[in-house]
Amino acid sequence: MAKKTAALILSLCISTALLAACSNDSSTGKDSVNTDSGTKDSGNVTIRTVTSEYTSAKYPAGDDITNNVWIRRYKEKFNIDVKTDWVSDEYDTKLNLAISSNNLPDVFRVNPSQLQQLIEADMVMDLTEVFDQNASERLKGYMEADADSYESGKKDGKLYGIPQMHWGLIEQPDFIWIRNDWKEELQLDDPKSVEDIKNIALKFMEKHGGYGIAVDQTLDYLNLLAIAWNAHPDMWIEDSSGQLVYGSIQPEMKAALAEWAEWYKQGIIDPEFAIKDFNAMNADIVAGKVGIQPYYQWWGYNPGVDTVSNLGKDAIFYPYLIPTVDGEEAKQSIFFANGSYIVMKKGFEHPEEVINLLNDYAYIVDEGAGKESEEELSALLDNDIAHVVGAFRVLNPNSDYEQYEAVSEALKSKDTSGLITSGMWQKYNNSVEFMENATPGAVGDYLQQGAPKTAYGLSKHILDSGNYTKTAMWGAMPEQLASYGTTLDDILTEGFTKIIMGEDIDYFDTVVQNWRSAGGDEATKAVNEKYGK
Repeated sequence: MAKKTAALILSLCISTALLAACSNDSSTGKDSVNTDSGTKDSGNVTIRTVTSEYTSAKYPAGDDITNNVWIRRYKEKFNIDVKTDWVSDEYDTKLNLAISSNNLPDVFRVNPSQLQQLIEADMVMDLTEVFDQNASERLKGYMEADADSYESGKKDGKLYGIPQMHWGLIEQPDFIWIRNDWKEELQLDDPKSVEDIKNIALKFMEKHGGYGIAVDQTLDYLNLLAIAWNAHPDMWIEDSSGQLVYGSIQPEMKAALAEWAEWYKQGIIDPEFAIKDFNAMNADIVAGKVGIQPYYQWWGYNPGVDTVSNLGKDAIFYPYLIPTVDGEEAKQSIFFANGSYIVMKKGFEHPEEVINLLNDYAYIVDEGAGKESEEELSALLDNDIAHVVGAFRVLNPNSDYEQYEAVSEALKSKDTSGLITSGMWQKYNNSVEFMENATPGAVGDYLQQGAPKTAYGLSKHILDSGNYTKTAMWGAMPEQLASYGTTLDDILTEGFTKIIMGEDIDYFDTVVQNWRSAGGDEATKAVNEKYGK
């Protein structure tokens, strides 16, 4: 049930084309400890924190996660010493131990479940007043831009966790990606229905051999097409009675599986999908064995770079809106995207100073261009140094939307005066680089924001038209649901795989009953108690 959420967290890193930037997954490979103590040093404010490493960050000689340009900026600009008590490659595990022993730093980031635990244990501060009084208008604007995520950091109207946000819902829509040179060679029209997708796959197979659509054993990518049948797997949605139900077990999912079983018989779905993982699936794309792939908006970063490197620029895949079986635009699924919150331990004396640092990060990222020197901005933002600040940042949830508008307009008009952030310039320059030189490393930004058919262009259309459904579980997973781990989804994946590979479609009803008996009913009750009306 957390599959798409995990993919969203991954996409935050993919946006920089470096997966290892993810704080939950990247590390030094060991724990490091700072044993300094105290809250003030010679009149300076000292703030203690903890963090996980970012292995993709490229530091200048002598710098590291605990001593870098950001740490020095805090000291020079705000007279704040930020001390890191520990850096761990098992951040959540070590933080859970710190929570259980009540050995907390002054400020740190937590996941949604940890936030609820800390609030219930009365271990973190009410930040309502300090945020209202000290947050900049820009930082407050981030919260207004995604008010639902902002509210998820509250309990009983009080703010305990400041959401670190995300780069925007524009990241979330999914697409059907089609190899362009094969499509043009066969003079095929853009897909406007599910039948069109099937026919394009069959024509590709007839001309180039292989199979039609690339998917893997998790079914995560095949499930992206389920919206064509108005199914929303992995989401909690409201049924006709007003109850929250799990999208993966609804009748619409059964209809999707029936069609996919037919595709499997025809060889459209990879005959070996049940034994292929993510890397094997993408290896077939890179090897030129298949020309269609349901995928997230970041196809250009992976497998796009390797595809262009191996097959040339003409083998690029372009994104298309997923159509319904009736030839309409399918309604997209939007998931809770805020993966972490900033909290401060109860009794911390300087919460306003943390807000000042959050204001500064927002200023540098969104307003620094033209106000700060290029040298300073490069030191703070390039080489993934922008990601090493841990708990001292909030992302702009309108960032990628605003970025796309500016970049696409600059590419169209050749007027770059609207490029006001370093991120905008990066996307613009890489788009131009791919158009002029077909540099493989630039294809991700090009397909996301600079191509004739861009992922973000399609995403903007979806958001502007309101053609999406948001999950009802907008926040932490209920404890009862989390306690099952992957068990419930594993039941569905195994059962759905059997149906695709030939089991009678009515086996779906058995799979659903197995899911319910294994804890699905209890999970549904818990979700309704927490998020139902």
